[in-house]
Amino acid sequence: MNFSSQAPYGGVLVSIQGDSVPFLGHHQSVVIGHAGLTDVGASLGFVEGITALSEPPTEPRERSAITVFATDFAGGTVPPAGWLECLSDREGLTIAVVGAPVTAEDLDPTTAREIARLRAAVDATVVIPPGHHRIGTRSVVTTLHEIVARPGVINLDPADIRTVLDSGEAAAITTGSANATGDVAVDAVEAVEVALDAPYADVDGLSAVLVNVVGGEDLTLESAVDAVDGIQAALPEDAVLIWGAAVEETVSTVHAQVVASSTRTPAFDRVVQAARQPSAGENCPRCGGHVAVYSLGDRETAACDDCGYAGVSTTL
Repeated sequence: MNFSSQAPYGGVLVSIQGDSVPFLGHHQSVVIGHAGLTDVGASLGFVEGITALSEPPTEPRERSAITVFATDFAGGTVPPAGWLECLSDREGLTIAVVGAPVTAEDLDPTTAREIARLRAAVDATVVIPPGHHRIGTRSVVTTLHEIVARPGVINLDPADIRTVLDSGEAAAITTGSANATGDVAVDAVEAVEVALDAPYADVDGLSAVLVNVVGGEDLTLESAVDAVDGIQAALPEDAVLIWGAAVEETVSTVHAQVVASSTRTPAFDRVVQAARQPSAGENCPRCGGHVAVYSLGDRETAACDDCGYAGVSTTL
């Protein structure tokens, strides 16, 4: 493991190397790119099995590899086009962790366009609001690392994660802990609810969910099955559930590592909808007049020829 200097645009890469974790195959890895989050990258670089790199990986990866790229658009960071090309060309599953604006006023044309480009380059996107990007990114990384690296009563692997995330473009990847009640099944359901209620879990209408239930010595296969029955009952009726279970003697409360997929990111979708305005040839939302589009460099503005309505981006 090592931690190298930040990349040229202010980011770093962190890699979970399969050959340094005995429970991983040599072809399995998680690669994390941090834009403007070097302190997170530094702390993750000291987790067993995680290495920080300063350049996007160019070596080929097999289909079972997982690549995660994190960047904070809300903080004004835009990744270079070369990094996006690297992501789109990689084999395996690619996940973007995006720090996104929470108001329509902050969603300028450049930011909207770059977020769209990044989402198009990856298989799934985790959208995180400002103020939560560091903890949300750390949650994504550590959750994936624990799911793949931790030996369990019932093991999960990158193929299971791919199956879930192939069900939708939006994702939540996080871990939740329950208040100990003495009932493993009840605690497991609460842990999943806590995970999906996190402020950095912007998903709705779940299509597929992966849950790894981790508990103490009282977590038996029978109690794990009961827990899964409770979790399934709490999910949408048509949601696919893939589950695993692991025993950790030092764990005093049940916690759940969750990967969920959806077709919607409701909070961010509302921001996009509020920012979206008519294109050239459409009617003005103020007076119903003719709307024209004027460009200056890489920015575009919709303006009404009749009432002067202007100043809203149209490139979303």
